[in-house]
Amino acid sequence: MYRNFRIKEVTKENEDKYLDGIVELEDVVYENMIKQGKAGQLFTTGREDISGYINSNNNSVFVVTTNNEIEKVVAATYITQGQIPFTYNDVTKYFKCSEEYMLAVKEQFQNEEEYLSVLRKVYIQKITAFVYARDCILKEYVENIYDLSEDEKNIKFMELVEKEARDPENNFHEKSKIRDELNRNMSLYMSKIFRNSSLYEKFYWVDMDYILKQNGCESSEKINMKNSKYGSTIEAYDRILALQKHHIYEKSSGMRVEQYYDANTENTIELDTYITSDTVRELGLARIIVFEGIKRVLEKHHTGEKDGSIYLVSTLHRDNLSSKYVSEFFGLKDNLFVNRRKGRDREVHIYRIDRKKIKQYIEEIERKLIVLYNYNPKGIVVTDEERKRILMEQLAYEDKEMCRLNELNNPKYKNYLEMKKRKISKLQTEINNIDISKEVSK
Repeated sequence: MYRNFRIKEVTKENEDKYLDGIVELEDVVYENMIKQGKAGQLFTTGREDISGYINSNNNSVFVVTTNNEIEKVVAATYITQGQIPFTYNDVTKYFKCSEEYMLAVKEQFQNEEEYLSVLRKVYIQKITAFVYARDCILKEYVENIYDLSEDEKNIKFMELVEKEARDPENNFHEKSKIRDELNRNMSLYMSKIFRNSSLYEKFYWVDMDYILKQNGCESSEKINMKNSKYGSTIEAYDRILALQKHHIYEKSSGMRVEQYYDANTENTIELDTYITSDTVRELGLARIIVFEGIKRVLEKHHTGEKDGSIYLVSTLHRDNLSSKYVSEFFGLKDNLFVNRRKGRDREVHIYRIDRKKIKQYIEEIERKLIVLYNYNPKGIVVTDEERKRILMEQLAYEDKEMCRLNELNNPKYKNYLEMKKRKISKLQTEINNIDISKEVSK
């Protein structure tokens, strides 16, 4: 129990008790954000997907309820992992679409010959996976597809793709039906048939032009390739790669993107959603349940693993400062600003944790929650020195953020500035009280 609240993990055993409350909270928070002129900062997950998270072995859902006779859900979070590579929910793909990334991949091979050999092999596998995925989708739209030639199948399929691409409300964005189904089926095929998820991930953005360029081929050889037996299939696949290419508009100051190249759907935990009722916004409940969710996933899936890293990620609307503060509380201060869905560009926040330091990370967050929000279910003792260090670190963060918001000089951040002023004053008071207590005890 935390103050007047109860914190619960939602499981398939107690789903019926909490699912309606979570859905209702989502709707209330969404409607309030619309009224406040914050459209686009939150998209509801919906009953079906929330239930899917609850019943998944990979994900965790936590709620905070009021401690009354009739429990009411006032905060909720979904912590997810194990997504299918390169689909809508794979946040790590943004770090693999640059020339710098491809150079880093190339450097992992012993020599040019080995690199070119693997490059060609994986591309052929990708084309095979594309054919499989294409036919899976075409079955929904075309009768007797096996009566069609490969060229005819590609023509029919590209008509579906181009229709989505021409739609001004779609533009073949990440959640487009065709695009998402194609990536989902290709990823599953590469994983189950070729058992080659790692190289598929590394060479995902490779097209035929890239291969020919790496081999020093001339334009005439490119023409010959397009006129070959598999020319229309290659052309269709490469066209789709071009349509879904990601763009990084900017990255946070001092960010070393290369440290996140190894992030993938197997080693990444996403802070998917964290929402709280307006009535409890400043009590730290979002941070508390996000921590419980992160801790649950780390302890369930990643303890005992000694090598490598775990990555925490989240995607935020740039103006959603409340979510930004929650993510940064857990270390997710590095970020890219990327194109996501049409009109819904996002900041992708990320943080790397050495697997050997998972326990240390959990203990540090526990202490921060004790000091800043008096959340201490384990009864951990925190010394005055630790308390002051944490308060000073938080004060420095709030001061820096206050300066940033002042420099932006945007009226829409007025409420956030007022919140910052209150937090800074409260932190300073607590630091002063520790210093006074030390003086008195001398």
